[in-house]
Amino acid sequence: MSDKPKKEEPAADKGHGDKKDGGDKPGGKAGLLAKTPVLLGVAMLLQAVVLFAGFKFFGGSPKSAGAEVAATDAHAEGAEAHGDAKADAHGEAKADAHGGAAKPDEHADAHGDAHAAPAKVDKKKRIELPVVDFRAPNKQGARMFLYDVTIVIQIRAESEEKTKGILTDRAGLIKDRVRTIIAQSDPEKLGGGSEPGLETLRRQIKYQLDEIVGEGIIDEVLVPRCIPFPVNF
Repeated sequence: MSDKPKKEEPAADKGHGDKKDGGDKPGGKAGLLAKTPVLLGVAMLLQAVVLFAGFKFFGGSPKSAGAEVAATDAHAEGAEAHGDAKADAHGEAKADAHGGAAKPDEHADAHGDAHAAPAKVDKKKRIELPVVDFRAPNKQGARMFLYDVTIVIQIRAESEEKTKGILTDRAGLIKDRVRTIIAQSDPEKLGGGSEPGLETLRRQIKYQLDEIVGEGIIDEVLVPRCIPFPVNF
């Protein structure tokens, strides 16, 4: 009787060992499930930190980045519109200022004529201008003569245009003065008898022309022809 309990102790120990082993397994699964939420929380926290660091590194939050892109696009569109408007306004103003239909050749010709350098005139050069070529009467002697007279003046080239204008505008007055001089002159001085060079006639004509044309313009009076023709009644 005393031996039975001794035999049953190993069985009891064995059964207790089975319960111990079986009890450890449920305890391990429960510990793993308890740790899973903690791991998920740590992962989400790390993800949030990474995103925050990325936003800071690239210059701000997504909203601010989007706003900057929109502002850049709006600024570019405004600049393009301003450039188009400025170009159109400048082009229209320039076209209006030039008459709208100015041609390059006409524009160049106008500027070329305006800026053309005046031709240089040699101040030492002398030119001759005809004054009168007509017949004037003289009746200072016993007979009346008609003198076929040609008068030419010698002037500086720089006074050519001015003198031509005066001779044209005062042609009638000049003929009258020359005719009066011839009518009052001594026939001996007109015909080359006492004055072959007609010095008196030259001097008198120059005096009258200086009053009409101006002092200092006429250098010399030339008389290439002075021929008397008798008039018979």
